[in-house]
Amino acid sequence: MERQIINKKKRVFSVEPNKIPPSEVFTRKYTSLLVPALKKLNMNKNSSQVNQLTVKHEVDMALALSAQEFAWSRFLLQKLSSSNNPTTTTSSSSNGIRIQERSGKEGGHEDGEREEKLRELQKLLPGGEEMNVEEMLGEIGNYIKCLELQTIALKSIVQDTT
Repeated sequence: MERQIINKKKRVFSVEPNKIPPSEVFTRKYTSLLVPALKKLNMNKNSSQVNQLTVKHEVDMALALSAQEFAWSRFLLQKLSSSNNPTTTTSSSSNGIRIQERSGKEGGHEDGEREEKLRELQKLLPGGEEMNVEEMLGEIGNYIKCLELQTIALKSIVQDTT
């Protein structure tokens, strides 16, 4: 009797799992949410007028749903969900801006400028007015990165459709 030698291919597994960069995960989520929403708007444009505010609402909703691990995203999602009609804008002005004042120091010109810039940042960041300075500064970098990725994704969508 002859022996048959069967060469089996062995699977090789990496010790480290394949890690997809967070920016790619965000972009995939974002486009997978935005493109179907825009297609739906495009299909319904005959029955109802699609305007810029409706498109902006869908763009913002995709942004919020794509980055739910961040506090700013949850605030944005809450704001978007509370407005039933995307054509109306809601203003979230809060008088509870919590800038920590330094005690024991004379409030010089530089401190005033710094506080004013922090207030401006709080207004720009969704939910920033509800956060203390440390939370806001931790969130702002993630928000900017997501806005940059959103811009890249939107440019790509526009280039693919033209």
